[in-house]
Amino acid sequence: MNDSAISTHQSGVIVTDGNERAALAVTRSLGRRGIPVFVGAETSSSLAGVSRYCRESFVYPDPWASPDEFRACVLERAKRWAARVVFPMTDLAVEILGESEQRSGASVVLPIPSLHQYRALSNKYQLMGSAMRQGIPIPDTIFVPDGDVEKALPQIDRWPTVVKPGRSLIKVQGRWQKTSVLYARDADELRKLYRDTSCLKEPSLLQTRVVGEGQGVFGLFDRGKPVTLFAHRRLRERPPSGGVSVLRESIALRQPITEYALRIVQSTEWHGVAMVEFKVDAASGVPYLMEVNGRFWGSLQLAIDSGVDFPWLLYQLGTTGAVQHLTGPYEVGVRSRWWIGDLDHLLLRLRKPDSELSLPPGSPSKGETIASFLRVGDPKTKSEVFRLSDPLPGLHELAGYGAPLMRRLRASLRARAKHARARLLRMCWNVAVTTGIHRTIVRAR
Repeated sequence: MNDSAISTHQSGVIVTDGNERAALAVTRSLGRRGIPVFVGAETSSSLAGVSRYCRESFVYPDPWASPDEFRACVLERAKRWAARVVFPMTDLAVEILGESEQRSGASVVLPIPSLHQYRALSNKYQLMGSAMRQGIPIPDTIFVPDGDVEKALPQIDRWPTVVKPGRSLIKVQGRWQKTSVLYARDADELRKLYRDTSCLKEPSLLQTRVVGEGQGVFGLFDRGKPVTLFAHRRLRERPPSGGVSVLRESIALRQPITEYALRIVQSTEWHGVAMVEFKVDAASGVPYLMEVNGRFWGSLQLAIDSGVDFPWLLYQLGTTGAVQHLTGPYEVGVRSRWWIGDLDHLLLRLRKPDSELSLPPGSPSKGETIASFLRVGDPKTKSEVFRLSDPLPGLHELAGYGAPLMRRLRASLRARAKHARARLLRMCWNVAVTTGIHRTIVRAR
């Protein structure tokens, strides 16, 4: 962040990545307070851009293909609308805009850590090494520093193994590419992954899968000092084997997880928001560090609904250099449900066998999953996207989800109709051959 935060009254905010649910949460939070929110996205219509709390929306160049043009567009719009704060909402936006922070001078505030701090925690290879040195539990881990997995094979005593690239983003020939967590069921699959996956030529991790509940500690930090903290647990995820949370619940801050989270974040003098994710082993109760997200997280709306308005607090920190209006204790037991993601979870459970989904032991049955999905009416469960007070984002998301389904349905119906016509013609021809009518048809031709 710039050394001197800019102090203005109701300074406008540029929010990137308008199709992210976190961007919608930020837009609603700040827009409700009368702060001008300008939402950028790669598409002309975006989830946060259609919100009633968005002042203006704009389209910027694809940051994956044209990072310099993306950066220039965001900073130009900030200047045009006198928006003094920019909230980068994804890892890619942090990487690109973080590079321009010093060049942008005092014209805008980016309330994010330095790229050195950010990479120290977002790089899983570095993070796990740091956690080990600090005595923070991590899953059984084999460090692969150079892509040579053959050296690691003798150390693996359980399959499948979890394969994690060190970085979630890598640059290949000047362009950013996203990496993902992979799984190998045996040595041959592992060799193939390392042979065919370019990001695994860089430092990576092999980890034992931890079966248990996902819990997170979320915080806002002012140069290493915690301003406020929040915690939640994951109840359902997409995909069902583990991924993005679709149903989650606020919980009280617990130990030793909170201590571990503070230890890892404060070791970097962190400035801004961060999410520290753990898996609590179902058998031992030990919380294992999974990763750190150094920007707003997908389930941000739950914290806001529970009473911790992180966007508003970060806005204060960015514009005045301090949080002057701190929210009180948050409510425990509030749930947030991402309906579209939860529907995806249900459809995956119904369409695919449990073995193909790599479900952890103790997962609910298909019947239990259906019953849980249909359980509605709990006043403590909030809809993350669908809000009667701001209906357009929900309709936008539903339309975006339904359009591909309708295209697949139409294609399926056309294929079935074509198949049915072919069957009917074959049946008619067989009847004609059986009755001898086919000779008349042939002579007529």
